[in-house]
Amino acid sequence: MRHILLTCFLIVATHSFAQKAELFTTSKCFDFIASLQYFDKLKDHPKFSHIATDSTFMHSLNHINREITASNLCNFYAMFTNERNDLDSCVTFFNKLNKNNDIQYSNEEWIKHIVSLQPELSQCFTMIKEADYSEYWDSQIKSELDNHIRSYPIKNELLDKIHSAMTDFSGSEGLSETPSKTYVMNIDNAFNLSDESFCCTPVLLDPKMEKQFRLDFIKVYIHENLHRLKISNELMGKLDELMADDFYRENEEKAREYNEGRNEAFVVAAEVFISKKIGRRDDKSVYEEFKEYIDGSLVLAPIIYTHLNEKKDNETLNDFILRLFHSGIIKIGFIKDEYDKAMTMLIH
Repeated sequence: MRHILLTCFLIVATHSFAQKAELFTTSKCFDFIASLQYFDKLKDHPKFSHIATDSTFMHSLNHINREITASNLCNFYAMFTNERNDLDSCVTFFNKLNKNNDIQYSNEEWIKHIVSLQPELSQCFTMIKEADYSEYWDSQIKSELDNHIRSYPIKNELLDKIHSAMTDFSGSEGLSETPSKTYVMNIDNAFNLSDESFCCTPVLLDPKMEKQFRLDFIKVYIHENLHRLKISNELMGKLDELMADDFYRENEEKAREYNEGRNEAFVVAAEVFISKKIGRRDDKSVYEEFKEYIDGSLVLAPIIYTHLNEKKDNETLNDFILRLFHSGIIKIGFIKDEYDKAMTMLIH
């Protein structure tokens, strides 16, 4: 009997680990790319101290970091290659940006901007790699990230519930019910990637840090996955027009000081809606989120949230919000009134 129970336990544990392994992974290449923004974590290590005192390297590094972020570069890399752990291939990729036809034919301004930084990127990546970043990552970073992944308590039933809710919410657009890959990286933030995966700091996988700083991996996971939903140029144009509303403009400018704003309100509204639907939030939590997130500057979020129960089954989030504009619920000159109405609904 003991043998049977042990066998059953091992089968369940193996299945649980397999599902967790499908959710979490690491990437030497993404950490390598992010090392430009997080070079302060490397500069005092004996392997990298000599390049930290190289004025040419530091000039190029500072120029890159003024122009782009780690999330920009990781998204760019993920868009054009599937390699995640071979640094030779990664450096070669950045060395040959000008010879990559897929990149050269792109008309997207952010892509062109990264290509314009190719000489600096090539120089910095080559020097960091030649300082033996690969061995540094293998010996100093990988085991720490793996420990966070192994120790994070997450139930597969919750993942299934989240992805079922997000799939239903996405309407005709359709998000996959399969958990998107989460790259745990040696960074201090979180961001989504264009290939529908997600990068995050290991801090989000530390239950003690979650309690201390009110961080929550599941909340961020839902939020970043919802960034996969497409937002049309028409809807973004409506946001531009809305800058004529004094209350909206004042708060939008505040949000942009945090490098947020624009369609972020759509995602915040959707995240709290889904989190409440699966039992992870109540009205008090929703109210506090709208008051506290980015200093309460995403004033469209509560307006959208209080109407989301009117969203049709096959309607995309984009089309639903456009309908709020077309019906006059979101309208220049009335944003403060609708915001106050929505916030009042949450506390009564």
